[in-house]
Amino acid sequence: MTSARSLGKSVLLALVVLGSACGMPASSTGGTATAAPAAAATPTPGHQLKVALVATQLAVGTFRFPIGVSDHNTPVTNAAVHVRVFNVVNGVQTLKGEADAPYRDQGLGGHGLYVAWFKFDVPGLWQAQVGVRLPDGTSATAPQQFGVRMATEVPMTGQPAPRSENPTAAQVPDVSYIDSGQPPDDMHAISIADAIAQHHPTLVVFATPAFCTSATCGPQIQAIQALEPAYRAQLTFIHVEVYTDIKPDPSRRQLSPTMTGWHLQTEPWVFLINRSGNIAAVFEGAAATDELKQAVDQMLAAG
Repeated sequence: MTSARSLGKSVLLALVVLGSACGMPASSTGGTATAAPAAAATPTPGHQLKVALVATQLAVGTFRFPIGVSDHNTPVTNAAVHVRVFNVVNGVQTLKGEADAPYRDQGLGGHGLYVAWFKFDVPGLWQAQVGVRLPDGTSATAPQQFGVRMATEVPMTGQPAPRSENPTAAQVPDVSYIDSGQPPDDMHAISIADAIAQHHPTLVVFATPAFCTSATCGPQIQAIQALEPAYRAQLTFIHVEVYTDIKPDPSRRQLSPTMTGWHLQTEPWVFLINRSGNIAAVFEGAAATDELKQAVDQMLAAG
């Protein structure tokens, strides 16, 4: 069973330092270019920018591409971010797409992400050129390599959702045994398996407010709770705590069987499951209330 320590490592390894450099160009504006150097430019005084590519599960298809930006380890919420993605073969880049990545923060209280969407047409090595411009005019562009697979380990859109028997409030002395939030939330009434068996549209969030390595699990729960009043009659809400054995000794906690059953190694994650029991949308990393609402509305409209 996977420990808490290995989960944290998978998040921290995503960090890449960006140098603050005014007017630093992207590597290419055409179809191909020589691969960019791995290091960022020498930083100018005053800024210490970092970017984190939050997505760990990218495959052939269309995927959400969330990015965190910080300056001196403080989240940056007001930058202009533009991303260009390249397939890399034998050191040569082929530009495959580019898009602005607006900051999505509604309901997350300053813990949002910059989000773009890209279609990946081939597996293999890819590279993102992430351009960041701050309100004071400081700009930087740096490469970030990532892999694209033929298929993900994590269940994705269109696939059947695992019929998990996650513990519910009725099965424990009190809900704090299966929810590390202070206070725990109200999303523990039913298992994923039972919700699917009832053919009810479902939102499932995997999050651990007290032990979150990404520091966004609590905000993610709050962003989802903002949807509950309007959607409670149409949508089942389920929160799966990332860890078991959080009481009485949280130092002995382990990844929950539901986490491992879904092949999740980071947090938070949000999945929408339609009436047929198939996954309708997936969000890795913090997802804002308006992002989730749009996906929920699309799922419900599809029937």
